[in-house]
Amino acid sequence: MFDFNEGDSRYSHMPFAAYGGDGNPREFCCIQRDGLWKLHWRKGGKWRRIQTGLPEDATECGPTAEWEDGMWKVSFVAGGWKGDRRFRLYRMYGLDAQPMAQGFADIGFVRKNTVAMAGRRGPIVIRESDRTVTLEIPEAEFLYRLSYDPQRPNRLLISGQTKGGGIFSWAYAPGMDELVALTDGGMPAYKCALWDGQCFYAERIAGFEERRIVRAEHLEVTRLEAKEHIVETIGYGMNLNMPEEFE
Repeated sequence: MFDFNEGDSRYSHMPFAAYGGDGNPREFCCIQRDGLWKLHWRKGGKWRRIQTGLPEDATECGPTAEWEDGMWKVSFVAGGWKGDRRFRLYRMYGLDAQPMAQGFADIGFVRKNTVAMAGRRGPIVIRESDRTVTLEIPEAEFLYRLSYDPQRPNRLLISGQTKGGGIFSWAYAPGMDELVALTDGGMPAYKCALWDGQCFYAERIAGFEERRIVRAEHLEVTRLEAKEHIVETIGYGMNLNMPEEFE
């Protein structure tokens, strides 16, 4: 069983797990260093920083990863450095590779030929090789994380805040009208990761983002009527996964 906090007392959030080249799962997350969030992965029982090559005053968040073609392919969102406060979605082919920007975004991920991203207020746009899926969440004021279930990649994990101020954590399968809320003893599993039926999320310790990753001890999966919460539209065509020019 994972313990994202083992041997480390720093604040952490945005957990993710993925199979490595040896068939064993590896953990990824963001850890706070000198007041800024930075990407890390666990190797040899220790958290190691992923050197993105971005400015040291950049905030890095939302990691996802997959082992493919003999390397880790990582995506994340980063920005906020001096001189350019805008956030972008990035991908890296290898943990020491040059990050490649995919577009302006506050949340999102890249997986194979799928590029999914959104601004803080949405909508979520998912570009695939032959179609674009757009998800609007009318009740959401802010979106805080967009990820996916690595053992069921077509299922999205979405965390955000409603216009009434409440936090939500959902798992949603586009095209299947399958939407569930994920809570731990009634508390939303904020910015969660799923693995082998277990849920890991960022539990609030102090201020809103002063959190540490924990395992849900009393996981509750509550089915919701998807069409009451998400407006989904699909457009078909070729090369829709190619990012638009944004620089």
